[in-house]
Parts: sequence; C-alpha cells; structure tokens
Amino acid sequence: MKKVITKIFLMLWVCSLSWTSWGKSQHIILTASQGTGSYIFANELSRLWASSAGIIKSQLVIRTEISAENRLTQLTNNRVSLAIIDAKTAHEKLKKFTGVRVLSLLWNNWLYILGTVPGSYLSLDSTQTLLVHDNSLHFAQVWKKLSPRTEISWFNGSSIPDFMGGFSEEVMAFTGPAPLDEINNWLEHFAGIRLLSLEQRLIQSLKLEYPWLRHKKISANTFSYQTEALSAVAWNPVLVTSADFPDKLAVTLLNLMFSQKEALNPHFLFNNLVRKDNITFRRIYPFHSAAKTVFLFK
Repeated sequence: MKKVITKIFLMLWVCSLSWTSWGKSQHIILTASQGTGSYIFANELSRLWASSAGIIKSQLVIRTEISAENRLTQLTNNRVSLAIIDAKTAHEKLKKFTGVRVLSLLWNNWLYILGTVPGSYLSLDSTQTLLVHDNSLHFAQVWKKLSPRTEISWFNGSSIPDFMGGFSEEVMAFTGPAPLDEINNWLEHFAGIRLLSLEQRLIQSLKLEYPWLRHKKISANTFSYQTEALSAVAWNPVLVTSADFPDKLAVTLLNLMFSQKEALNPHFLFNNLVRKDNITFRRIYPFHSAAKTVFLFK
C-alpha cells in the first residue's frame, strides 16, 4: 500500500513539474509593501502585461520586499527579473551593484506645500508652524537647519488630518504623485489655503543636501484654483533590472509602459511617465542597452 501511495505522489510531483514547464514562464518584480506607489504601479503593469498575451508570452509576478537594498541584492543574485527602488537608494546604492541596469525612471513624486500664509511663496522667514508628513522628512530636516525656531508637527497615512476645525498649522508639507484628489478636496473646502511655490534658497538647500531631488515646476491648472506654475522639487522611483535582461522583452515592456498615455483612461501613475526624465539622468544612472535604444541616447 505504501508503494502505491508513493507512486501516486511521484506522479503528482512529475505532473506539477510538467505543468510549470508547459505553462508560461514567470518574471518576478520586487516592490515595497502593498499600498505604496511601487506596488500600485507594478500591479497595473502586471495587468497590462497579462493583457498583452499575444506580445509577451510570460507572466509578471509581484513580490514585496521592504528593503530597497535587498531588492537590488536579489536582482544581482538572479532571483528576480525586475525591481522598483526609490531615488535615494538609486543615487546611493546603484554603483555597488555593477550588474544592475536602469530600465526607466517612473512617475514624479512631488513635494507639495499647502498654506494659509500671504502671497504665493513659502517663506522661511515668516512661517512659524509646519505640519509635515513622515514621507517628507528630508524637507523638514533642511527647513529646521534654515529656520530652527519653526514648530514642526507630524502626520502619516494613519493620521491624515481632516481639518474639520480649520487648517491647524500655517503650512502643510507632504510628498505624492500628481494629481491627488485630496489636494483638490482641501482647496475646495477650506477657504484661504493655497498651493505654494518654494523659494529659490530652499530649493538650492534641498538639492544640495539631497541630490536625488530635482527642481521642477507643477504646471498651471494641475489643481483647482492653481492658475500659475509652481516651483517645486520632485523625485522619480526607478525601474531596474539586470544587464542581461533580454533586449527584445525590455523594449516591448518600455513601449507598453509609455504607450499608456494614449489609452482612453490611463492609470494616473502611467499617465505621469515622462520620457525626458530618463535623458536627464543618462550620465548619472547605468541604463540598460534597450533603454538607450528606446530613449535615443548613447
């Protein structure tokens, strides 16, 4: 009886191996935890990948890994095919992983400043209170060096203020993609608050301290009542792979990503992909050969 059971298990094991070999091959992409931008982007990319079955004959499987550096390690050890990392990690760690290549910069994450202060600029000299999201620690650290007397309060994803009693601090700072419905809701419901531009002194200090930040402008009319372009800083998550990731598949993947702007209702993160962002970083990051072909630089 034992011999019969053993044979059955062996047959099932062989069948499972055959199913894996007969089925589609898998490419694993590593992201941060569920709910983060990288996970949301990868989830939509996986859906688009699956819908392109006639072009890409494989599956894209998402796995989460909290540590961005561990994502690079797994990529280097050929345990995964792709990973999304933050700009800080890309600037500080990519050089240590010689086999890793950049496929593309992704969407822009903007530093948003909402305030009740007079004028259109955030003022280092007159602002006394700040409410800062945990994801904008870099901003708070630079601000504290320049204006140590400012009182800073904190919030995060589990303690987002509703401002039902009014706008509590003069200025609120947080980081996110564009557009964000929450910003329009606040602008619509609370009189006197507006999106503010960063003054040049603060921008230069932020870039000097954190070179992964870039000075960019939020285009006019991106948000309600925002009739002028705003000076801001932004950073891009980075999609990375190994140097030997197949060129043909990489080109197909990049074309799939950047063609979404032409879709009827593109996902907002894909709608925020900008080809020129890659050209800006062509001498900073080691790009995959396919990326150089798609973005037309050497």
